[in-house]
Amino acid sequence: MTTLKVTVDNKKNARLLKKVLQNMRFVKKIEEEPDVDANQYTNLKRFFDEIKPNYLFQNITNPVKWQKEIRDEWEAS
Repeated sequence: MTTLKVTVDNKKNARLLKKVLQNMRFVKKIEEEPDVDANQYTNLKRFFDEIKPNYLFQNITNPVKWQKEIRDEWEAS
């Protein structure tokens, strides 16, 4: 048996490569190592960098009304 260690540039490509490898009969095992620099800040930064600008709040037409509804939900809980 031979072991290979592969480094890819981002998680998206890692997932793609993992799917490809899983479909090969001769691949016996796939192990994933966490990022060396993985911490809360880098994970959040990566998450927000992947979001398109204004995507999260695109459906909010009236911010004041939206905020009031959010507050009302918290009071009802």
